[in-house]
Amino acid sequence: MIALLRGRVLALGDEDAIIDVGGVGYRVFCHLRTLATLHEHRGVETEVTLHVHTAVSDDDIRLFGFPSRDELRLFRLLIGVERIGPKAALSILGRAELPTLVRAVRGGEVALLSSVPGIGRKTAERVILELRDKLDGLALPGAATRSRDGESAAVASAVEGLVGLGFRESEARAAVADAVAGVGEEPEVAALVSAALRQLDTTAGPPVPPKRAVRTVGSAAR
Repeated sequence: MIALLRGRVLALGDEDAIIDVGGVGYRVFCHLRTLATLHEHRGVETEVTLHVHTAVSDDDIRLFGFPSRDELRLFRLLIGVERIGPKAALSILGRAELPTLVRAVRGGEVALLSSVPGIGRKTAERVILELRDKLDGLALPGAATRSRDGESAAVASAVEGLVGLGFRESEARAAVADAVAGVGEEPEVAALVSAALRQLDTTAGPPVPPKRAVRTVGSAAR
């Protein structure tokens, strides 16, 4: 079983990377944030390191790569949830930074998880129910909420969550401010994120890594 790969980025696809390890090319499936990072190392001598989950079936062996052990651990927890396969787990991990995702699960923020394409509210609730007590030990750098003077913890957490999704802080803060008016004086984080996302989706839509960050691998590489 392959647990770790260290080598050069040979090629990138829409959902995978080819890592050259000593002249052997390994096809590794990654989420979009990881692929965008790997793009910076493509074609150079710098080596990258991926922590790997090896999935073996009757007719295939697939490798799933992650930049940290904590992301690998969360991936394995996710695929243990009913109806969450590797593809859905990658989509969840690609949606926001790890601390934001862990905080969302621990805090029961259904709106944040259900904003992932293909993950409905019921599935998001199932993920939270099954995983919220299994995340001990996951690194949470900067876990403490940093709020501005006079800003509630809920507002600060909602803004932080939207920034973790890729929105600029200025637009996230503006959307949350508008959401507060409609949600109430003591809003919950999940309600704020949900309302803010609806507003942001009517303007620019959810942010995604630029297409130029990943390039399609030719049939020969596959």
